[in-house]
Amino acid sequence: MSNLMLLYKNVQVLSRETHKGLRLKEVNDCSFAANTHWMPVAGAEFYAAARNYPVVFVSELVGDAEQITPIILVGLEAGRNDFVDSAKQWAPGVYVPAFVRRYPFVLGSNPGVEGGFTVLFDEAFSGLNNLDGRPLFNEDGTNAVLLDEVLGFMNGFNEEMERTRMLVVQLQALNLLEKRSAQIRAADGAAFEVQDFLVINEEKLSALTGEQLADMNQRGFLGLIFAHLMSLANLPQLLDRHRANKATEEVEAVKSVDGKSVKSKASADKSA
Repeated sequence: MSNLMLLYKNVQVLSRETHKGLRLKEVNDCSFAANTHWMPVAGAEFYAAARNYPVVFVSELVGDAEQITPIILVGLEAGRNDFVDSAKQWAPGVYVPAFVRRYPFVLGSNPGVEGGFTVLFDEAFSGLNNLDGRPLFNEDGTNAVLLDEVLGFMNGFNEEMERTRMLVVQLQALNLLEKRSAQIRAADGAAFEVQDFLVINEEKLSALTGEQLADMNQRGFLGLIFAHLMSLANLPQLLDRHRANKATEEVEAVKSVDGKSVKSKASADKSA
């Protein structure tokens, strides 16, 4: 899985010359995030995210090395985000992850520029155009206020992701992560199994020495661990949401078929 470009379709390098007239128009459309059931999350978001989503860890091989990333589950079915509705809106009243809020921009590694990063954007995003919205550049080619805001947000996000990597390193060093599968139950008793994710082993956490716990606390990691553990209680609610969305889609599909049938019958009667 490519964490960096998970939501992006047609990534381009932002250029002061080529894109000097580019503007960003606010559009209420989260369709770009509708086809994923997970996304990376920074440690600083654990507290807010834990109120609505399960926060777990996943492992993948990058070359010969194992890479562990904290993620939030936004769905239980591959390619389906249960927090984006049929109108392509993010569910109201829940935390919107920074990974979503930074879209359509992202920082890409570029050792040839100062700071080592360059700004990329998804050309497929409907809110980008040359006519409406806030400009990215001033007439003299300098950064407009919007672009500086975007850079500030993305730099902050990258810094938090780096801090999150330090959390993962510490969890691995203390051997606190374990692979687990879980059978979760909806409010009506229906069951669903979630497989192959990583969580913190509470027994191993309890067995840490006072010195180890104090060190974790001073690093700001202990609270994040508790937020992760508390977030696992959101698994049944996620299953409830998933099943409710599927039921709504089935009802809408029946309505659509019935509507076409009625329309077809009316046309036939008129022709007769």
